[in-house]
Amino acid sequence: MSQSLLMTGATGLVGSRFVEMYSDQYEIHNMDLTTGVDITDKFSIEKFITTHPANTMIHLAAFTNMAVAFDQTDDKSGLCYQVNVDGTRNIAEVCKKHGIHLIHISTDFVFDGKLDRPYTEDDSTSSVEWYGKTKAIAEKIVTESETGYTIVRISYPYRKDFPDKPDLVKKIRSGLESGKLYPQFTDSTITPTFIDDIARGFDKAVQTKPQGIYHFTGSTSLSPYELARKVAITYDFDPELVKKGNLTEYLKLVTRPFARHVAVSNAKAIQDLGLTFMTIDEGLSAITS
Repeated sequence: MSQSLLMTGATGLVGSRFVEMYSDQYEIHNMDLTTGVDITDKFSIEKFITTHPANTMIHLAAFTNMAVAFDQTDDKSGLCYQVNVDGTRNIAEVCKKHGIHLIHISTDFVFDGKLDRPYTEDDSTSSVEWYGKTKAIAEKIVTESETGYTIVRISYPYRKDFPDKPDLVKKIRSGLESGKLYPQFTDSTITPTFIDDIARGFDKAVQTKPQGIYHFTGSTSLSPYELARKVAITYDFDPELVKKGNLTEYLKLVTRPFARHVAVSNAKAIQDLGLTFMTIDEGLSAITS
């Protein structure tokens, strides 16, 4: 008999890939509006859990539209705060009450991008914008909830096929195809992550339930410009089509802040959990094979 597993965000970019890869291993119970669960309503979570008992929950659901989130800055009545903070508080409280281990999915956007080295799990959170701040608050709620927890931070996830929501690699490819790719920043750093590696990490976390914070992130950090050139080559476009952009100049034109250099270390997850994470070249090869 397969193990029962609760999951929010099971139909999203990352969650749906985990379901594809592990539905034979787990009986996955999707918790969203289609199954009667609104995470901002604790009663609906309680009601679902009483009829779908499990000892582990993966909490992926989040408000992730950063531009809209910025417009809601400091608004605790806004949907970003309600979903990311209030929803996570409800999830954590229910997990504690029912003895459920909570695997809470967070983001590299909790960091301010000012370090000149890769961020580790021991670095303090210091987000520069509202989405990241709400996710950092959610992390604090989980760590103080007294339930068993694993916090997993992910960064710029990409995968082979998911038409419902284009990831960063797909957006770059579409821009190359249309001839409308924006200039890509040369003076910032991101850490793209192959989603299959994240899914395998989730499986490990469900099986071992490690207590603490882990980075499930790719093994290459690079500039968006460097990434776009690699994507161009992968899909047989001339990499010279990728034009150089400058974040410093861009920030003079916008009010929304950006974290500049967010290289993320995955060393702890590799060492403690025995996981592996592809380089960007390996990941791009995997999604085109």
